[in-house]
Amino acid sequence: MSAKESPEALSGPASSKSAAPLSRGPLIAIGGAEDKVGDRAILRLVVERAGGKGAKIAIFPTASSIPNEMAPLYEKIFRSFGAHAETVWVDQRSDAEDPKKLAQVRDATAIFFTGGAQGRIVTLIGGTPMAQAVRRAHRAGVVVAGTSAGASVICDHMIAQGKKAYAPRRSNITMAPGLGLTKRLVIDQHFAQRHRIGRLFTAVALNPFLLGVGIDEDTAIVLEPTHQMHVFGAGTVTVIDGAKILYTDIHETPTEGEPAALLGVQVHVLTHACTFDIDARRPTWPPPPTHPDHCPRPARRRSRKAAAPAASAPSEEEET
Repeated sequence: MSAKESPEALSGPASSKSAAPLSRGPLIAIGGAEDKVGDRAILRLVVERAGGKGAKIAIFPTASSIPNEMAPLYEKIFRSFGAHAETVWVDQRSDAEDPKKLAQVRDATAIFFTGGAQGRIVTLIGGTPMAQAVRRAHRAGVVVAGTSAGASVICDHMIAQGKKAYAPRRSNITMAPGLGLTKRLVIDQHFAQRHRIGRLFTAVALNPFLLGVGIDEDTAIVLEPTHQMHVFGAGTVTVIDGAKILYTDIHETPTEGEPAALLGVQVHVLTHACTFDIDARRPTWPPPPTHPDHCPRPARRRSRKAAAPAASAPSEEEET
């Protein structure tokens, strides 16, 4: 996708070091299975928000069980857009104290977490100087992005693991602390594709002050420092708002099996170019196509069956 097709709201001031940003950087959470072989619009957006050509991207494949495959793949993609990309290897907690690895984060204009298992990220990085460096960089204006497990982990409250379901049940999920870059959201990914609405209903029923955000594959949200959330990509983003819950008995139901009641919850389904005001808890919709700021939706990818095998990426892992 060319720069002129990027939504004006999403391609605003880059968080380069020279710009001396006065606010936090944007958070970009991707629902997983983003296009890596075609237009690669979402990954291009990460580079654009990090400063475009010359952006410095620090890649964390920490969540992945195949980091030696995933890291070179993302390095190649980001470099194809003119960015400098290098991997920060954190294989054990002591790596998260290494001054050279910490310097990689300090020099970056974007930090990118790959998919895998979000528990690996917080187990290896949580509570270390590296976690502090990531939060400090974000407060200084650096973009922090993550796909799949890397999207879930940016939150203060994280779904660490769970089961696909429709009804809210206490047994659906296990919650754990994430990296704490936003206290407003709890994010789930591969949302429609892995039937995870019951997980998100459960998370919101147990934590009504949070906005539950379920992101489909090849779809992203951009959370701006102004607390405006933009949707970008081919799928949908489901927002579950529990602020006005009238009644739930999830705290009283048995741990296993029994579904919980959840009355008065609000559910919004957003598509490309829709926005959501986090402070007001209110969605807005895109302008009509004739509006000068209108951005076409990124092209849908061909199905996996039709994709060219020669250009295929490593298979997606089973994120929790």
